[in-house]
Amino acid sequence: MHGRVKVRTTAEQEAIKKKERAEKLEHYKAGMSIVFGKRKEKIYDDELLTVTERMLLQNSDIYTLWNIRREAVANNDWDEDSVKQFYQNELTLTENCLKQNPKSYWIWYQRMWVLNHSVDCDWQKELMLCAKCLNLDERNFHCWNYREYVVQKAGISAEEEFQFATTKILNNFSNYSSWHYRSRLLSKMFYNSDQTDIDERKKEELDLVMNATFTDPNDSSAWFYQRWLLSTHESLPILSQVLIEKGSVILLANKNVAAESLYLKIDNENEDVQWKCLRDTRVSKLWFGKFKKQLCETNNVQVEIEGTFYPLLCFNQKWIYRKRKLKSCYNKDQLLEQLSSYKQLVEMEPNNKWAHLTALLLMRKTDFTTFYEDILANLNVLINIDSFRSNYYKDLRSKYSIEYKLYELWSMEEDKDVKSEIDLSGLNLTSLGNNGHLSFFVEINLGANSLSNSLHELSLLQNCRKLSLSSNQLESLSKFPTLEHLEVLLLRNNRLNDVEELLQLLEKHRLKLLDVRENPLCDNKDLPPIITELNYNST
Repeated sequence: MHGRVKVRTTAEQEAIKKKERAEKLEHYKAGMSIVFGKRKEKIYDDELLTVTERMLLQNSDIYTLWNIRREAVANNDWDEDSVKQFYQNELTLTENCLKQNPKSYWIWYQRMWVLNHSVDCDWQKELMLCAKCLNLDERNFHCWNYREYVVQKAGISAEEEFQFATTKILNNFSNYSSWHYRSRLLSKMFYNSDQTDIDERKKEELDLVMNATFTDPNDSSAWFYQRWLLSTHESLPILSQVLIEKGSVILLANKNVAAESLYLKIDNENEDVQWKCLRDTRVSKLWFGKFKKQLCETNNVQVEIEGTFYPLLCFNQKWIYRKRKLKSCYNKDQLLEQLSSYKQLVEMEPNNKWAHLTALLLMRKTDFTTFYEDILANLNVLINIDSFRSNYYKDLRSKYSIEYKLYELWSMEEDKDVKSEIDLSGLNLTSLGNNGHLSFFVEINLGANSLSNSLHELSLLQNCRKLSLSSNQLESLSKFPTLEHLEVLLLRNNRLNDVEELLQLLEKHRLKLLDVRENPLCDNKDLPPIITELNYNST
């Protein structure tokens, strides 16, 4: 009828879209043909720049086109004014592209490239551009990264920029990018601050972030920032533990250190130590070393790390250093108050995983040994209410269980007593938690756990002579690492059925005793003699 707009059918609409896509594809092919043809001939003229500009305005993620525009500068003998005009045009082009695609890596990279090569940069204009983009989308992490670059170039202090981040967070607590940016600023501010200033600042941040978590308990942004606050910038000595015995050194640090920064000093002279770590990397927390000099009780033995000296004490032909007591919390009252608040939140929202997780982190921070059972209870709740991440919580439970056992053991040690045995059986362990302190033990009982998927983590146990992995539901030994000093291995009551894997393990170790009773492979009547000779007599 007259006066009515015809509504196209779905088939007609699809036909029109198909035709439009075909036309765009032809234009794209024609444009790329021109661009690559000129690039091959090294012709970087105005036509090349015009074609690449048109194509980038349509699709700014073709990063090869941005690279070709950079090549144009390097391959043209332009005068200073022409180069300056190109950079100015490039800033205009990137800004127009950002209007259509503000989360393109390549546009932001191109803009930084232009500014790095420009002589006169208007940094205030760049800050205004960042503000405009963040007003449109305050979660645009590309823009946050670019702003960090601009702030550094403009000479804006971390404290001033911190206030800007605060404004953005107060406008919207649900802003992960802003919280992350804030953590980077704080790290810079903490770098030249003393521990008292750091502690006071963290108190203020903990109050702010708790308000955010209560405002929107289901948003993860503030919860992640709070975890960062609770786990960073601890004033710990670099060295954690050292054991020297019979020309061997085991050294554990509280942070990653390079081998070239480690020095073993005997009577104030550096000893030549051959250091190695488990993963053959340049830096590590855990180092193993060998040296030739024979020590006696009268030797003065020290370890030097990054200019700090740590004296070792000699007990029964062993030289040790240990700094393993739990550090008291500087803001315990504040954290206990927050713990009380999060327990109330759990009562109101029993399935809020963030509240449960933060509560256990607060308990660990304030008094780990006192709250240990409550921490395990929280982890069991998390395993049930957040089943998709149950393996993570099980590994976290393993980490805390091992730490608790270590604290128990250390509390029983006397001044002249160093425990060489540890019983970690029956703790439902699924992981060793990358705990370097386990490297110092000679006998380790890991029986009645669930370590079938974590055998590779046993590489920590390079000082272990006797190891029990009985009743661990082991089905394979293919990932069992080589343990240099292992003499006794207990594998009783598992699901091992591959004789060849066991033989390969025996080739790598000089075992004196092996227990594989109550495994399916024992039903094999043709077991190799070496296995039957080492194995316990089942009668």
